[in-house]
Amino acid sequence: MCATRPPVAPLTTHRTRTAHRACALLCALWVVGCEREAPAAETPPPPPVHVRAVESVLETPTTAGTAEIRGQRTATLRAEAPGRIIAVSAERGQRVAPGDVLVRLDTGRTAAAVSAANAGIEQAQANLAQMTRERDLAERLAAQGGLATQQLDRARDAVRLAEAALAQAQAQQRLTRRGLTEAVLRAPFAGTIVERVVEEGEFVAPGAPMLMLVDTEHLEARVLLDPRHALDVRPGAEARVTVFARGGEVFQGRVLRTSEVVDSRTRRLPVDVEVLDPEGRLRPGLMARVDVTTGPAVPALAVPAGAVFERFGRDHVYVVSEGTAQRRAVVVASRARGQAVLESGVTAGDQVIVAGLERVVPDGAVNVVPREQASAQGTTARNPRDGDAEPAAP
Repeated sequence: MCATRPPVAPLTTHRTRTAHRACALLCALWVVGCEREAPAAETPPPPPVHVRAVESVLETPTTAGTAEIRGQRTATLRAEAPGRIIAVSAERGQRVAPGDVLVRLDTGRTAAAVSAANAGIEQAQANLAQMTRERDLAERLAAQGGLATQQLDRARDAVRLAEAALAQAQAQQRLTRRGLTEAVLRAPFAGTIVERVVEEGEFVAPGAPMLMLVDTEHLEARVLLDPRHALDVRPGAEARVTVFARGGEVFQGRVLRTSEVVDSRTRRLPVDVEVLDPEGRLRPGLMARVDVTTGPAVPALAVPAGAVFERFGRDHVYVVSEGTAQRRAVVVASRARGQAVLESGVTAGDQVIVAGLERVVPDGAVNVVPREQASAQGTTARNPRDGDAEPAAP
């Protein structure tokens, strides 16, 4: 008789129950987690900034232009008489003093003409002396009644003719002696030889150029200025000359003269400015920026130049009030020596941000700190493209 095998429960039943319990536990945990309130996001601290007060200053109005520095006197020295050059004692770059001999011409023929003129004077003087004696004799005879009046008149006329002949001889002598002077070319003023176009042995005609002399001690610059600002500039007005080749070094100057006519090509007013260079650091031909004073000092508002940034094509600053940065549009009148002079937009005493601008948000909170603790990324804000709906923090 065969024994009956007891029934065996399928393995899948136990495993299924275990899986169901695990899934239920996970769902319960998920539900509990969802019911809990999520933690609030942390608010970032306000960015550190450094501020400076808007200062009330006296600003001198100026107008500026770019000009070439040149010598106040420039001369092209030319031959006054014809002749052959026998000596040239001037070289390019050589400094000369007034009266220095620069060029000598051959004076052989001129010297002979001077000798002839001297002989002509001696002859005229002898003839005058003889005519004078004859006139005196004629006057004595006429006084005694022994000479006709007509003969006395002829004797007097002969003296006058002799005097005229002597004057002519003397004039001829001066003319020939001038030829000796013209044969020697001298420096008319102190300066530097910048060009030499002749050599020894050349024959030059009257008026031929030989040398160019420039006064390098007394310099000036002719700057073309906007007539709207320069019409009232008077001689003696102060000027500042910034020479580009000297690393932006500033030299003092003063207005020499203002033209009475506006330049027809540029529609600008020419103004000549004397450039003071006591140490001889400048040379004619250098380019410079010339700032000319146009009037007396007037009250103005000034801030550090780094406080001004551009947004949408306009200049702005951030003014801190009660811990909040307010962006304000300003009008900049001028920038110089690290300072910006403002025409409008702020008032004296306003606290403007000068460091830490790169993380400031308009109407956002800021933390005012000493300059060394402000942002080290620079004091000038980034300029977003004009037309952005709302600029990001600079």
